[in-house]
Amino acid sequence: MSVQYKTKSSISESDPLLANQSLEGGLQSSLTTDQYGTKDVPTNTPKVIKGSSWYGASLLLVNAALGAGLLNFPEVFGRAGGIVVATCVQAVLLAFMLTSLLALAYCSDVIGSCTYQEVIRSICGERTRRVCAVCIVFYTFGSSVTYLIVIGDQFDTVLRSLYGMDVCNNWYMRRELTTIVSAICIILPLSFPKRINFLQYASSFGVVALLYVVFLIIYEYFAGNYTPGPVKTSPTVWTDIFLVIPTICFGYECHVSSVPIYSCLADRRVVNFLRTVLVAIALCAFTYSVAAAAGYLTFGSYATSDILESYDAKDTVVMVGTAALGAKMFTNYPMVMFCGRTAIDDLYIETRGISRDEAVKDERCRRIIIVIIWFSSSLTLALVIPNIGILIEFVGSLAAIFIFVFPGLCLLKVTLKKNPDLAGFKDKFLVLWSTFFLTIGTFIFFLVLTQALIKDISGKSIAGKPNPCR
Repeated sequence: MSVQYKTKSSISESDPLLANQSLEGGLQSSLTTDQYGTKDVPTNTPKVIKGSSWYGASLLLVNAALGAGLLNFPEVFGRAGGIVVATCVQAVLLAFMLTSLLALAYCSDVIGSCTYQEVIRSICGERTRRVCAVCIVFYTFGSSVTYLIVIGDQFDTVLRSLYGMDVCNNWYMRRELTTIVSAICIILPLSFPKRINFLQYASSFGVVALLYVVFLIIYEYFAGNYTPGPVKTSPTVWTDIFLVIPTICFGYECHVSSVPIYSCLADRRVVNFLRTVLVAIALCAFTYSVAAAAGYLTFGSYATSDILESYDAKDTVVMVGTAALGAKMFTNYPMVMFCGRTAIDDLYIETRGISRDEAVKDERCRRIIIVIIWFSSSLTLALVIPNIGILIEFVGSLAAIFIFVFPGLCLLKVTLKKNPDLAGFKDKFLVLWSTFFLTIGTFIFFLVLTQALIKDISGKSIAGKPNPCR
C-alpha cells in the first residue's frame, strides 16, 4: 500500500522523511537568506518569479562543474593508461553521474525541497544532514587549499619564465611570499563580507578564463613547441585505470548546486531537467576531454599535475592564460569559503543549542573567527603541499560521496517510503539502482582515499614540476 506525501502544513516533525519544518528551517530563514542578501517577503505581497530556461540552467551547471580540476586532467589521463582508456572510464562514470543528478531532482520533487542539504535532512533525518554538512566543510576546505596552490603555481610559472633562477635568489619573488601577500591583500578582504552577491559576475568571467585555458592547450599542441615524453596507450597495471577517478569526480561535481538550479526551472519536471543535464555534461566532457588529450599529447609523461606549469610563460598566449586563471582562483576562494563557513556556522548553532535571537546577534563575531581560522589553516597547507594532484585525490574521494552515496541513499529511502511493498517493477528497479549507487560510491570513496594515503606514505605521491628553490 503506497503512502501519500503530506503538505507542509500537515507535516509531523516526528517523521524525518516528511519533516520540512525544523530548527534548521528557522535558522536558515534568518541567517542563510541574510547571508545571500535576500529578505523575507510578506505572504500577502504578490510576487511573480520567472524561472530559468532549461538551457540557461545548463550553463549554470557547467559553471558549477568547471574548475581547477581541468589543470590536472592531462596528467591523470597519462597515469591511467592513455587517452582512450581514461576516456572510457570517464564515459562510464558520466553515465552514473547523469542518473545521479536525475535522482536528486526526483527526490527534490517528492519532498518539495530546494537545496541539497534540505533534501538530505527531509529524507534521511537530521543526523545524516549533519554528516553531509561535515563533508561539505571538508570538501570546500580542500578546494580552498587547491585554489591557493594554483595561485602559487601561476606566480611561479610567470616569474621563473621571466627571471629564471633569480627567483630563488630574490626573497621577494619566492613562492611562499607571493602566495601569502596576494592571498592576504586580495582573498582575505573578499572573504569577510556577510553576502557574496558582489561576486556574481566573477563566475561568468571564471568560465571564460577556463575556456581560454582550453584554447591555450589546443594552440600549444598544434604549435609544436614542446617535445613530448613517452605517450601511454595502455595502463602499466590494470589498477591504474582507477587513478583518473578522483580527478573526474572533482571535475564534474555539481550535484550540491544541482538541486537549487533545478528548483529554479520555469518548467520544473525531471524530463525537462534531463535536457539540462545532458547538455551540461556534454559541454563539460568536451571541454575536459579536449584539454586532457591536447595537453597529454603535447607533453606525454612530462605533463605535470598543473598543466600550465609545463608551458613557457614568456609566450604572450600563455601569460594571458596564466593571469586569467589566477584571477579566477582569487574569486573562487571566497565563494567556496562562504559555503563552508555557513555549514560550520549552522553546525555550531545546532550543537550549542543557540537561540535564533542569539544566533543573529553574534553572527558577525562567529563569521570573523571562522574566516580567520579557515584562511590561516588553508594558507599554511597550501605552502606545505607541493602540488594540486595530491589534494585532488583526497577531495575527489569526498566528491564521490556527494555524487553517489547521498543521492543513492535519498532515492532508496524515498522509494521505500512511497511504496514499502515494492509491488511495481519501477520501485524494485529504483531500489536496486539506489543500492548500486551506494555500493559504487562507497567503493570509490575508500579506493581513492586508500590509494592517496598509500602513495603519500610510501613517498610516491603525484609529482609536480620540480621547485629549484627547495
